[in-house]
Order: sequence, then C-alpha cells, then structure tokens
Amino acid sequence: MNKILVIIIVLVILSAGIFGYLQITKKPEAPEKKLSTVLNVYNWEDYFGETTLEDFEKEFGVDVNLEIYEDEEMMLSAVQSDPTKYDIIIASDDLVWSMTEMKLLAEIDYENIPNFKNIGDKHKNPSYDPGNKRSVPYTLWTTAIAVNRKYIEETEDSWSILWNPKYKGKISMLNNSYEVIGAALKYLGYPLCSTDPAQLEEAKQLLLEQKPLLRGGYEDCITIREDLISEELWAAHEYSGEGCYAADENENIEYIIPKEGGSYGVDTLAIPVGSPHKYTAEVFINYLLDPKVNADISNYLWYASPNEAAREFTNPEILEDPSLYPSEEVLKKCEIFTDIGEADAIYHQIWAELQRSD
Repeated sequence: MNKILVIIIVLVILSAGIFGYLQITKKPEAPEKKLSTVLNVYNWEDYFGETTLEDFEKEFGVDVNLEIYEDEEMMLSAVQSDPTKYDIIIASDDLVWSMTEMKLLAEIDYENIPNFKNIGDKHKNPSYDPGNKRSVPYTLWTTAIAVNRKYIEETEDSWSILWNPKYKGKISMLNNSYEVIGAALKYLGYPLCSTDPAQLEEAKQLLLEQKPLLRGGYEDCITIREDLISEELWAAHEYSGEGCYAADENENIEYIIPKEGGSYGVDTLAIPVGSPHKYTAEVFINYLLDPKVNADISNYLWYASPNEAAREFTNPEILEDPSLYPSEEVLKKCEIFTDIGEADAIYHQIWAELQRSD
C-alpha cells in the first residue's frame, strides 16, 4: 500500500512539473491591438480634408495632435532629431527612399490596413519603396506653372513665363530647392535631376537672373495659391493641387505643364521608426484609404489620388481635369526625382547662394 501511495505522489509531482513546464514554454500570445488615446501627425499645412481629423477623432476616440512643417528638410530634421515624436508623417516619394536608407521609417503591418486594396496596381510596389514596406501612396502631383490668363497670353506655355520681365514683381517660386533647380534644368532642356556640374552651373546662373523678377523670396505653396486667387500674383511655380484649386476659385487662373515638362511624384503616408503609437497610426492610414474619406480629401484639396475605389465618390471635374490626371503623352515629358548622390552637395551650394542673393 505504501508503494502504491509513493507511486501516486511521484506521478502527481511529475504531472505538476510537466504542466508548469508547458505553461512556461508555450508560445506567448500576440499583444492586444489597442488604440492609443492620442496620435501625433506631422504634415504640410491644409493637407487633409476639411473635417478628416475631426471625423477620425469622433469615430475612434483618438485625439489627433497635428503639427505643420514648411518644407521637407524641416520635417526630415525633426524626425532625425527625435524619431519618437511623431506617429505619422507625409513624405514625398524621393524622401521615402532617403529616409529608408537612414533607417528612419518603420515597416508597416498591412494586416491593420485592409483598405490598401483600394490603391491602384500602378502605385503598388514602387521603385522608391519596393513592396510598399514603409509607405502608402496618399496623393499624386505634378509641379509646373499656374498663370493668370487675364495678364498672360495663352500662347505662352513655357517655363520662360517665370523669367519674363513683363511680369516682374508678380512672379513667385516655391520654397523647395530641388523643385526650383529642377525647373531651371527643365527650362534649359536638361534632366530634372542632372548631376552634371556644367548644367547645374547654367541652372544657377538662370535662377540668379530670375531673382530680381520675383515678388520676394521663395514662398510656400499655400501663400502662392491664395495670392494667385487674389491676383496679387500673375504667374507662379506651383504644385498641381494648389494650382488647380486656385483655378477653381478664380476663372482667370490656369495650371499648365509647360512644353519642356515638369516634375511628377507621389506623396506618401509613413510611420517614423520610433512611433509610440504605431498600431493607431496604421488604423489612421486605413481610415484615410476608405473610399469616401479619400474622395472627400481629393474633393477638398483638388489633388489626384492613387485610390481607385475613391473615384466613384470623387468630383467628376477633378477626374476629368488633364492638369490633375495628365495624359500619358504629357507625363512622358515629366520626370520623378531620383537619387543624385554626391551631386547633392552642389544643389545645397546653389540653394545657399540663391538664399544669400535675397
């Protein structure tokens, strides 16, 4: 009887040990997906729909803190200084490539973004971010010229408009070094992202000649847009969304891609590598890709969208505007920004000289 009791006790001890071992060694459960109470967003000024953030806050109970940057160099510097400060940033395609190289962007978990299916195949798996691992397409744009046809004849369809002395003091250029230098290069018939020192020197001289014709220094796109509408400006270097918005507000304004071509690109939604609220950031991206939400953004901003499902709810005027959705023939004359390698130092030198010449 004692032997049987001993055997039972041993079996109980062994069972308890095995059970404890299994409890310790079993695969841990995945962390619970829970929305944070806040979301920190860093974006251009006025670059969501009129009520996008307010509607998201109401639906998900998340307070959105929005900060504005004036140019992408400012945004990049802020993320480099503190990768934990923001949960969502808006970055152009070429900057996504650079920030990936710098290891500043987090990989996106697409299980949390089922609405990614709404993005057109043309905009998936781009060269600047293979597999869309770290960015989601947000808007499509070109950069060219907005002109007031009350003062500028329709026969003028060249970058030369922005160098015409007749419009002195009524001309403005964007506060973006690559866009400005790129515009001068295109006007000269060179590649948008030339790395040839001789071609860049020509572009610099051309821009120095232009400076006395400008209303002031280089300006942000919103200021330019509003002053085109009020006719304080007659011709300006501008993004397609802002240019077409101005044209909708003032019938004399026309946004044109000059005969020499312009730049073409994609603005994306990305998550800094140190985002403290990554899951909520992905939920927010998914919300922005909802067809109706995305269409509301396009209808407000007058920017083209890569979201195919949103077309059903988008203003037909936008979809039919060749300035926003250029033909393949026009797009062939436009170029995307590419990595310029060591020539970047020359671009910085040119920009610094242009700033000093104010």
